[in-house]
Amino acid sequence: MSKQNPDNSTQAKNINRRGFIRYSAAAGAGLLLSPALSRAAIQQTQPINTAIIGVGRQGKILLDLLIKIPNVKMKAVCDIWKYSQLIGERRCKSYNHIVTVYEDYKEMLAKEKELEAVVIATPDFVHHEMTNACLRADLHVYCEKEMSNDIEKARSMVQTAKQTGKLLQIGHQRRSNPYYIHAHRLMHKDRVFGDINSINGQWNQQKQIRPFPPRLASKYPIAPALLKKWGFTSMSDFYYWRWFNKFAGGPMADLGSHQVDIFNWFLEAPPASVYAIGGLGYALTEAKANNVGFTPECLDHTLALYEWKTKQGTVRGYYQVNLTTSYNGFYEVFMGKKGSMVISEILSKHAMFKERSAATLEWEDEAEKLEIGGEQAMLFDPLKSRKAKGKMDKEGLKIEQDLDKPAHQPHLENFFAAIRDGVPLNCPAEVGFETCVSVLKTNESAVTGKKITFNSQDFVA
Repeated sequence: MSKQNPDNSTQAKNINRRGFIRYSAAAGAGLLLSPALSRAAIQQTQPINTAIIGVGRQGKILLDLLIKIPNVKMKAVCDIWKYSQLIGERRCKSYNHIVTVYEDYKEMLAKEKELEAVVIATPDFVHHEMTNACLRADLHVYCEKEMSNDIEKARSMVQTAKQTGKLLQIGHQRRSNPYYIHAHRLMHKDRVFGDINSINGQWNQQKQIRPFPPRLASKYPIAPALLKKWGFTSMSDFYYWRWFNKFAGGPMADLGSHQVDIFNWFLEAPPASVYAIGGLGYALTEAKANNVGFTPECLDHTLALYEWKTKQGTVRGYYQVNLTTSYNGFYEVFMGKKGSMVISEILSKHAMFKERSAATLEWEDEAEKLEIGGEQAMLFDPLKSRKAKGKMDKEGLKIEQDLDKPAHQPHLENFFAAIRDGVPLNCPAEVGFETCVSVLKTNESAVTGKKITFNSQDFVA
């Protein structure tokens, strides 16, 4: 479990119709000067024609990176909302990507015959439909998490990727984050913390609920028939889709998914059991006080107790996601026999604590020291703690290259490198599915009040 797909390299290297076109174009440009010139070298000279479906809050973040990644050519933007279409088109044009704009993704797939990849950043409940259609249209897909708000629909995405032989990357971007890769290596290859025995984490982020912006509602309305086509009853419905069970998995899927994915990755196993409690109160009060026109359904806070069965033994942990407060932000903690580690996308929270009985680390003298909660801690700087006898290995050099990139960029780059060069995906569909099951079952436990015990087949697609 929680391993990269061994078939990624083979899939990426299959020469399909589009790959042949790119190869032929390179040959026609006079690039085949030597029989030894590899297909990989040819592909490096040709852009990967890409489209994006969904240019909402997350889609804008991804698009701002896509238009700057070398050898990625944006060809199409698709969204049902005119406002998002305009933003997508303008941002592409600002970096010389001339795109065709679509309202219907099916029309885009029918007309855009040169596409090779699609990035999907729509609401969770349509991920399976769009992903499966794109895979069957012979396209590689980067799909935002959560894979779906329904386990069987998420399972269908894994199966379609296997059937078509196309790549499917799920947007758990921490799996490509150099700080997390570095921390994973400290834990497993370097065994800095010894056997991990307990973990915890949180994502606290107060969410204020305000009415759909009046100016946007009046200037860029979506026709009632189009809203109805996609299951929305109003613009507020559409704008606040994350608060409805039929569209999303709530904060546990929206935020907690990132961290449960880290737990599964670092422990190299999915959960063995979960017992969760949760509630919905603050969001109801916010919605009523601000007259937003809808009633939130998803839990606004959840606390979960997990067990993992790892190679080193049972690991127990607790996790909370809470939209009623922003206290202390978000982070993950791993505690082991030799030491403990705090890690987060908030870099100022990074720290490690050594047990007094642990041996001195090679790079310990170089590490910056600080005091946290009365305990002495160290900052684990990847540029220092990754060195072995003064030299940086290949993985360390890659970590160094990615340190200053925006959070999602390395994950997108990994996706395109898998298409172009056959490198393994950092979060293939099978891995994303494990996290999806873990998170949606946590929601189920919180709603029913019952402990859920997993079996290995629960995580098999």
